[in-house]
Amino acid sequence: MEENIKAVALQWAEALATMDPEKVIRKYHPDGSLWGTFANEIHHKPEVIRYYFTELFDGKENLRCDFTDGFVRLYGDFAFYSGSYRFSWHYKGDPQHRDARFSFVYKRENGQWLIMEHHSSVFPG
Repeated sequence: MEENIKAVALQWAEALATMDPEKVIRKYHPDGSLWGTFANEIHHKPEVIRYYFTELFDGKENLRCDFTDGFVRLYGDFAFYSGSYRFSWHYKGDPQHRDARFSFVYKRENGQWLIMEHHSSVFPG
């Protein structure tokens, strides 16, 4: 089951790489929230999460997110996945990256794992 949760997280990363906010927000529960890596405030509900990703994608090219480590804990219809990942992209042709830590809380509904809570923050330093 741990592999299933990691696969769900990879699907989120694949959606992110499309740079299509609609594809990304489909990974979130309708009551989900996001405290994004590049945000100064928490985002609740799909329309606000959509706005976050629309702003995030603006001016970036080839955005991707690679998971570097993490562990999964399962409790019935809830799963927790925490670890670290690296965002990389090009801005005006220059390569950029940001390393961050993450926590995803998933809820299984109708056989599908959806993100209820997503917190991500840049490593200090």
